[in-house]
Amino acid sequence: MSPAPWPVLVRRGAIDRRPRPVGGDFADQAVPRFPVPPALAREFGVYCADTSERVVALTYDDGPHPEHTPRLLDVLAATGATATFFVLGQQVEKHPDVVRRIVADGHEIGLHGQDHRSLLSVSDREASALIRGAKARVESVVQTPLRLYRPPYGVHTSGQARAVRRMGLDLVIWSGDAHDWLHDAESAIADRVVAETFPGGILLLHDHRADPETLRAGEELPRFDRAAVLDAVLARLSDDGYRTTTVGRLLRDHRPVRSRSRQRRSRQ
Repeated sequence: MSPAPWPVLVRRGAIDRRPRPVGGDFADQAVPRFPVPPALAREFGVYCADTSERVVALTYDDGPHPEHTPRLLDVLAATGATATFFVLGQQVEKHPDVVRRIVADGHEIGLHGQDHRSLLSVSDREASALIRGAKARVESVVQTPLRLYRPPYGVHTSGQARAVRRMGLDLVIWSGDAHDWLHDAESAIADRVVAETFPGGILLLHDHRADPETLRAGEELPRFDRAAVLDAVLARLSDDGYRTTTVGRLLRDHRPVRSRSRQRRSRQ
C-alpha cells in the first residue's frame, strides 16, 4: 500500500482520552481540518499510523544493553516479530556488537540521542550539535543511515524539530507506554502494553533505563524479566490478530498521525 501524501495532525487531548479512536478513524480527529504540508507537519512527532489493519510497531528505548537486548532479540527471532530500537550513542559505543546484531537480525535502528538528557534542558543550537554527533557515531557503527529520531521523554522545541528534519530524521513519539522504566510484575507490564494497543499504534518499551539518577523517593529500578514481558505481549497480540512491524515500515504503508509532543510522565 502506498502512503497518503498528507499526514493527519491531532490534538493530544483528543487522542489521549478514553476510549481512544480506533485505528482508521484518526482523520475525524484532525486539526486543522485542511491538509498540512508534510514539511511543516514534520515538526510534530509521529504518534501512530491511521489504519484499521491490526499491525503495531514495537519500539525499545535507551539501549543497547549487553544482557537485556540479546535476550529480547532471541524472543523476536523465535517468534518472527520485528521491532525498532531507538539507541543512545553512549550505549552503542559501549556495546557495538549488540547493536550490530540488531541490524543483522533484520530490525530497525532509530536514534534516541547521545545520552538521555531532555532536549528542553539545552539550547536549540546545543541540541542540534548533540543529535548530529550521536547520529554520526551510531551510523559509523551500524553502517546504515538513520532515518528516525525519538527525543528523550518525547519532548522538544519547534527549532529542534526543524534541525532534526534538516538532518534527514523523522521525529517519532509513541501511542502506548509500558511504563517499564520502574520495577513491576511482568504480568502488569504486559497488561499495560496490551491495553494500550490499537491498529497502527507505536508501543514504547525499554531494553535499558539510562537515567537512574532521576529516580524519586520510593521508586525502584527495573528488576523484572524483559524477555518474559515481550514473550507474553507477543503471544497476546497474536491471539488478538495483531502482527508487528518496524516504525519505518508502518509509516511507509500507512498515513502517519502526528501530534505536538507526548504528554510528560512522572519519569521527568
